[in-house]
Amino acid sequence: MKIVLIEPGSTIANVYSKISMPLLGPVYLGTILKNQGHEVEIYKEDIYTPDYAGIKADIIGISILTATANRGYEIARKFPKEKVIIGGVHASLVPQEARRFARQVVVGEAEGVIGDIVNGEVRDEIVYGKPVENLDLLPYPDFSLIKGYRLPAFITPVLTSRGCPFDCSFCSVTKMFGRTYRFRSAENIRKELLAVRSKNIFFCDDNFTANPKRTRQLLEFLVRMKKRHWACQVRCDAAKDESLLALMARAGCNTACIGFESVNHKTLEAYDKKQTIEEIIHAIGSFHKKKIKIHGMFVLGGDDDDKKTVWDTLRFAVRHKIDTIQMMILTPLPGTKVYEELEKQKRIFSRDWSLYDGQHIVFAPKLLSARELQMNVLKAYARFYSVYNTLVLFVRLHFRNAFLRLMGHKIVKDWLRHNRSMRWLAQEGIFS
Repeated sequence: MKIVLIEPGSTIANVYSKISMPLLGPVYLGTILKNQGHEVEIYKEDIYTPDYAGIKADIIGISILTATANRGYEIARKFPKEKVIIGGVHASLVPQEARRFARQVVVGEAEGVIGDIVNGEVRDEIVYGKPVENLDLLPYPDFSLIKGYRLPAFITPVLTSRGCPFDCSFCSVTKMFGRTYRFRSAENIRKELLAVRSKNIFFCDDNFTANPKRTRQLLEFLVRMKKRHWACQVRCDAAKDESLLALMARAGCNTACIGFESVNHKTLEAYDKKQTIEEIIHAIGSFHKKKIKIHGMFVLGGDDDDKKTVWDTLRFAVRHKIDTIQMMILTPLPGTKVYEELEKQKRIFSRDWSLYDGQHIVFAPKLLSARELQMNVLKAYARFYSVYNTLVLFVRLHFRNAFLRLMGHKIVKDWLRHNRSMRWLAQEGIFS
């Protein structure tokens, strides 16, 4: 059977559209189906968009995030409905919506059910996948299935765990992967890394250091591998273990992506983040002492945020020399606590999913207007990723940070070019 899996193109504001790092979900599913004897092709539109009219396949699988849902549905319409299966985070959050465009929708993790669906053994319109309890049983992802994907890639994503016990009010991770951590063994990861030819690795776990004992085993292996550079996502509390940080640095960690979320302590409490500003400052200092760069991720627009919060965030990032930042606008993803609260208060004014990418305001904030929040975040972004700041870093020989600032400058510039009219803000009513 011929199966085509598709990852719809990212929005213009998504940095992953610039570095072409694929979602792992379609690659895992494609590898499983290939191992079962099927002919599999994967298309990531950010890398290569095929002529869909020329695609002949028995099954079309489309994996959607909320921001790519509209594009995913557009692709689905190009094929007979009885051939289309839709999965991914957004489909798991709103399966009845996705069902309008497909014969079947998979909710949750699909690895355990995809074979039965393709073979016709499971015919339910909405199929509930079960969490993969033993992640060591997953095959190593075969990236050669992705059309147009150059190997070895500049950076290769590697998953070592799923789930998160924290339940931040704006996050959809627990809706997809649950609140229980599941880990691959260090030995299983080691074998995958031996086959990865890329010199750069991104550990895409939501919290890479969640199991310190297993993390140490993996880091010891990375030390022996040498000459590998990698990035990961961690919480601030990773900085409390100085010996672990030292081992991360020795093992080749060059960037830690940390969800700081806010410099407003009231907002941190509302987000249910379970961390303090003091812990954020300590984490920044600790990572920098180990020569590990920081990509700081902030979410702006909580009910206790105002215009000053936006600029306090920028000043905080500059003062503490955070290397790169992501200033996301609070996005009420379906199924999250934030969505439920804003929906109840009738404050969401747009359900155009393409705007749900963290860079468009789609609800009415409390302490400032939607337009004020949108424009101030953009101005703060532009200030941080200015050409001047890029040149300063270049002159100081910080070439990597200068390159990343230049990339950020281009993303902001492209976003402004595509959104100059701010047309979606008219939907709030007061901007008409």
